[in-house]
Amino acid sequence: MTLHAIETREPRHVTEDKIHKPAIHLLPLAAHPRLVYWHTPNGEARSSLTGAKLKTMGVLPGVADLCFVLPDGRAAFIEIKAKKGRQSQEQREFQRRVIEAHGLYAVCHSHEEICSVLTGWGAIRLARHS
Repeated sequence: MTLHAIETREPRHVTEDKIHKPAIHLLPLAAHPRLVYWHTPNGEARSSLTGAKLKTMGVLPGVADLCFVLPDGRAAFIEIKAKKGRQSQEQREFQRRVIEAHGLYAVCHSHEEICSVLTGWGAIRLARHS
């Protein structure tokens, strides 16, 4: 799998979904065999009844988009934002708590940033060809 084999050109108006989905498609192809990852769907519209139920079940506002247990056992998180996107107060608080607990945290605004962060963390292995 090469970085060039993955579509990295971004259209003018890139949404978080358009950054998120290629990362999820990449992971089964390039992930370290001991990597554990998931997406916690905290967003999206839902009824107040469902929101209240989820809150009693432990949903935590601000949890990052992608969550990882790295091959070395560390917890790591990526918050995906569109080019001009900014973290909410809850997301900044979650980031603070992760870092305080010695976890890893990154905010990524592009597929390339996600690949770079995951490679740096030892989560994926990408062959880079000219």
